[in-house]
Amino acid sequence: MLYSSAQEVLDALKNAPKGQARQQILADLKNRNLIKSSGANVTLYCGDITGGKNFSEQFKNVYVGLISRLNAKTAEPDGIGALGGLSERTDKDYFNLLPDHKKHQLLDYKDDVILKDGNVVITDDINVIRKNNVIRETREELNNLGIYDYDIPFEKMQLVGMPDIKDDNFIINRWNGKGMAWAITPYCHLLKTPEDLLNRLVANSADINRHEHNSEAARFIKMPLFEALKNYGNYSGEFRLEDGRNAQSDYRYPHEWLATWYLASQLLNHNNAELLALKQELQAQTPWNITFKPAAQKMGKDLNFIADVLKVKPETIAAMENLNGNSVRLSKVQNCR
Repeated sequence: MLYSSAQEVLDALKNAPKGQARQQILADLKNRNLIKSSGANVTLYCGDITGGKNFSEQFKNVYVGLISRLNAKTAEPDGIGALGGLSERTDKDYFNLLPDHKKHQLLDYKDDVILKDGNVVITDDINVIRKNNVIRETREELNNLGIYDYDIPFEKMQLVGMPDIKDDNFIINRWNGKGMAWAITPYCHLLKTPEDLLNRLVANSADINRHEHNSEAARFIKMPLFEALKNYGNYSGEFRLEDGRNAQSDYRYPHEWLATWYLASQLLNHNNAELLALKQELQAQTPWNITFKPAAQKMGKDLNFIADVLKVKPETIAAMENLNGNSVRLSKVQNCR
């Protein structure tokens, strides 16, 4: 069924059971577009691959900077991920009623409010909004950890091409029907930084006495990229995400995990054979299956999309998917005979 306004879509979602029924409402893009907004994130990283007899050694100097998240209501672990979050947008009718000095006050808090030719205006340019979104959310999350002094060169961010992906998990599976909720199109970025910056962020986040009250960030993590590539699909642990994955070690959002795989592919010059060999080495060390299929489904995409993002052949992704934990362990046993 098609709806004609954002409120009609929200009312339908509120009255529908969580899960498949809500997903069917948003499956029609005309409905989804009525409540569509955006989010943005950035994965900080440092280092380059070096020589070595295996990928673990080659990637030993490459690290990513991540946030260990907390659930806002329970203060329990809520997954790991990049710096970022939902965009903050402005109601145009409300904005037009504001005096100039009030409009100026929105510049640091609304991602679509910019200064143009000396005037404060609203922009619809997603390339401006996504960058402002990253800068503001990074400031807020680092402030959560008591970090106010940092120098991150946001102007050097690299957009990871993931066109039209969906992050609708909240509104489909978690929203309680109260307040406003959005269907989210996220934008992922990479940013190479000096290793010293990651070290300082880790050190400065360690003092919990400096953390803001009810912080949604537990700490800043400097994690080897080789380990981050494994962290999606671990269905174990004391604390679980709503789909059963480990809330202490798994990426909460599949697009942020996919961004780390894009980084690995980029470091390997998008070489099909090397990416397949990397997956085989990773899987041999990992008790759970490292698989892109459920991550792709959550983004409203398929495995061909994963291949496009990583800039490799679809056949390579298919072969990587076939390297599940059982097949890799069996291959190791057979090779020892």
